Amino acid sequence: RLERLQRVVTKLQMESGLCEEQLNQADALLQADVRLLAAGKAPQKAAEVERDLDKADAMIRLLFNDVQSLKDGRHPQGEQMYRRVYRLHERLVSIRTEYNLRLKSGAPVTAVTAVSVASGQRRPEPDEAPLRYLQELLAWVEENQRRVATAEWGADLPTVETHLGAHRGLHRAIEEFRVKVERARADEVRALGAGDILLLGVTGPAGQLQTKPPCPPQNSSKARLRHLESLHGFVSAATKELLWLSEREEEEVAFDWSHNNPAMAAKKESYS
Repeated sequence: RLERLQRVVTKLQMESGLCEEQLNQADALLQADVRLLAAGKAPQKAAEVERDLDKADAMIRLLFNDVQSLKDGRHPQGEQMYRRVYRLHERLVSIRTEYNLRLKSGAPVTAVTAVSVASGQRRPEPDEAPLRYLQELLAWVEENQRRVATAEWGADLPTVETHLGAHRGLHRAIEEFRVKVERARADEVRALGAGDILLLGVTGPAGQLQTKPPCPPQNSSKARLRHLESLHGFVSAATKELLWLSEREEEEVAFDWSHNNPAMAAKKESYS
């Protein structure tokens, strides 16, 4: 049994290293495309970034399963390997959030800009950059409304832990979102001028951000986090009980039930 668990540890160490390389590659491609966007050019590696993130996601799910087998077997390195895989998952969530916010939502705008330049139309003026950023923030809100509303819960401990880790990363991003909205509102005021803002009222992009229902950034995200933590506590306790039952079952199956067993009297007392 210990040899089998040690093989799992070795496998985890090797595959977590491969997963880290996958995340490094995705992050490098993402940062290259972010620099292209900042220069007013179309991103080149969006599909590759998404593919690398999906691969890393699949790898991490399998790693969590291996970690759970270590914890079930009470291996001394189980908690250490869990923290290692959890850090990989947090990084995946961080990169995917940046991808959705800065690349996925920004790509269509940049593509339109590229077409305009190619057709000889006017390039966007520098003060249009804040408005484009506002559109990206609006797209981010819509995307995370959908993610929170359609997210799964998980039916066993590894998947619940995966969803809980993912939502903690998303919730941190949502909590930080208000600062970006306030900065975007200030940029919109500077870009349009005081007179235009008075005419625009709350119909501009930043106004739309501020008047959107608070569910994605606050209420529904907090509620999902609270429910996931409650579910995780229940599933963790249930898993421990199931492990206890499994151990008792193994003990009963292995027990010598013949009358010649001198421990039979103690067994009867235990049952009574």
